[in-house]
Amino acid sequence: MGGTGELAARVRGGVYFPGDPGYERERGGFNLSLDHRPDVVVAAGAEADVAEGVRFAAEHGLDVDVQATGHGAHRSMGGGLLVTTRGLRRVEVDPQQQVARVSAGATAADVLAATAAHGLTAPVGSAPGVGYVSYSLGGGLGMLGRRHGYAADHVRSLDVVTADGGKLTVTADHHPDLFRALRGGGGNFAAVTALEVGLVPADPLYGGGLFFTADHAPAVIERFHHSVGTAPRELSLSLAFLAFPDVPAVPEPLRGRFCCHLRVAYFGDADVGRRLVEPLAAAGPFLDTVGPLPMTELGSIHADPVGPMPVASESLALSSEDALEVMPSLVDPSAPFMLELRHLGGALSEQTAIPDAVGHRAARLNLFTSTHPGADPTAQQRVYPAVAAWSSGGPLRTFLPTSHADASACYEPEKAAELARLKEVWDPGDVFSFAPAVVAPAPRASRTSGSPSAAAPSAARAHSPLPPP
Repeated sequence: MGGTGELAARVRGGVYFPGDPGYERERGGFNLSLDHRPDVVVAAGAEADVAEGVRFAAEHGLDVDVQATGHGAHRSMGGGLLVTTRGLRRVEVDPQQQVARVSAGATAADVLAATAAHGLTAPVGSAPGVGYVSYSLGGGLGMLGRRHGYAADHVRSLDVVTADGGKLTVTADHHPDLFRALRGGGGNFAAVTALEVGLVPADPLYGGGLFFTADHAPAVIERFHHSVGTAPRELSLSLAFLAFPDVPAVPEPLRGRFCCHLRVAYFGDADVGRRLVEPLAAAGPFLDTVGPLPMTELGSIHADPVGPMPVASESLALSSEDALEVMPSLVDPSAPFMLELRHLGGALSEQTAIPDAVGHRAARLNLFTSTHPGADPTAQQRVYPAVAAWSSGGPLRTFLPTSHADASACYEPEKAAELARLKEVWDPGDVFSFAPAVVAPAPRASRTSGSPSAAAPSAARAHSPLPPP
């Protein structure tokens, strides 16, 4: 297959083949349990490089994946063309219009840093190192969500590369079907090189963590249950049970300990936030880090791992806070996984004026588990039968389990069917096959009750491997 030298001449960034210096560096992402082995890697040095890579793939029958940080990858590439966007970190802020244009490789930390000087922010996630564009394509659930909704709700336009290598800007008025699908439907339809997001005021942040020993878990869960039932939308709470590793990077009071970690983010007056937190703090934490924080330190509240590291996760959106009643029985200091519950509701439950693809908006809690590096990933699965009665129907797209290459259960059946239809319109050849698929649900009579997904993902397209350049 020819043209590989021409591809290198057409892109501003790098082109790497197996064995080239730089290939190993470029193919890797956050999740070390995935081992990408693409035929060719295009390390984009400009947004136009993404289009050149997709055009080359279309010409040669290659499947395509686009990777910023690799947090959302769900299966390894065996062949195909990988476009990495980590070099596209530009964030341009228009404070008068209160919008930002975010390139495909920019992280939440980049967005926070660029917007903070203007007293503005965007609905970012809890982990600053995650790519903001891919996070938004999956819906985007973070601590600002109860106050302002999903990140996808605030996307105003997207610059995309279609399956044939064409370039489009999609908005509510131009290609509205693709605009709807990409805002919460994931990256299975087209490659996004940049998006424009509406910004929100950066209210004062009062946040941090309350850390409790395992024997306090029943009391903390009870207080958490009461608090989420009455919390204003300015208050975002989550509760995690995890064993901190015994390594120097972990603060000494937490090192090697199993903890109940209550995460707090209140957006507003610190005195009001303090009064809301007092009933939770009354449960007796051994460490309290809650206080005023600059918005740029939002990620310190969850203190998610920076990585890279192997990841195996499961998750489920829950329809009622009553699911918390069974949580004390699931707290196990010897469990080889982290268990987290995030409070939803507020603006997250509200439909947007311009519809998007976010699913399970009525969910009240998000349950997420992630195994410790090297641990048996099946151990976490025992948690989910205990909460099955409160299932909203599947996981949130932002927390799609790493084992699911099929994202169908992240959406109500009607929405999944619409996304499957739009996939056939915009990528009938399944060029973007490595992004988790959404397939139309089977007729109701033939579906298995309680099945976590509607169908198996589409098979990747057959292609011939590239010869050496």
